[in-house]
Amino acid sequence: MLDVVEKNRRNWEEYSKKYQAFNLSERILERLKQNPQSAFDPLVWKMLQKYAPELKGKRVCVPSSGDNNAALAFAPLGAKVTSCDISENQLAAAKAAAKKLGLGEGIRFQKEDTMRLDGIEDETYDLAYTSNGVHVWLDDLPGEYRNIRRVLKPGGIYILYELHPFQRPFGEKMRVVKPYDATGPFEDETTVNFAWRIQDIMNAILDAGITLLHMEEIMPKPDYERPFFVDNNEIVNGRKLSREEVDAMYDWHKNPVAALPEMIALAGRRSE
Repeated sequence: MLDVVEKNRRNWEEYSKKYQAFNLSERILERLKQNPQSAFDPLVWKMLQKYAPELKGKRVCVPSSGDNNAALAFAPLGAKVTSCDISENQLAAAKAAAKKLGLGEGIRFQKEDTMRLDGIEDETYDLAYTSNGVHVWLDDLPGEYRNIRRVLKPGGIYILYELHPFQRPFGEKMRVVKPYDATGPFEDETTVNFAWRIQDIMNAILDAGITLLHMEEIMPKPDYERPFFVDNNEIVNGRKLSREEVDAMYDWHKNPVAALPEMIALAGRRSE
């Protein structure tokens, strides 16, 4: 098997143009400009308000920044942001978006492996934030969290927003596609991914020395722009659905998987 990071990096580099054409579209950039908090689920925003209420002048690290919506939201709120990703193309697209939004000086874009963060300084950041779709690509969760803790200042805050692991065993119509404890690696022609359990993520966080402060299990709610139950590739490639189709997907009587939590979010603090 090709090195996990390198194989996934190559896939990100190739996929970036199409991915960012959707996720950094003019419509989304305008929404972020008008309302930066739109980058966050409402429950995640509440956690940010509670545990990192004053972002002005604070240093924020966004490992595996991906679409960079979070980085582009933190900067206009006054934070000094470092956006980290393994894909140079992803970072270049985000840098161009930041320039459009007039945020060029507020965000530093840096090529980094989230499991190592080699170029990120120790005990420098007030907040670290990882958004949905990060952990599926990572094969070393203990390494990820040791380094997230390392770059946080003592007492610094970590916020996670991620796909709920309970979703991963199921496909359409509640069809079981794998046991919950089958975590991977799962390799195809272009990527290597993992289906980590709650315990895998939580133990890595706690063992690293990040204390849990709060946790949310977020139930599905209709999203007419990016329906959760439609593969992201289909959305990026232009698939359109009617409101009626989306509503049916979120009705657990019609789609039993909608009875499960969709996302998980938590807040933690680096131990002194």
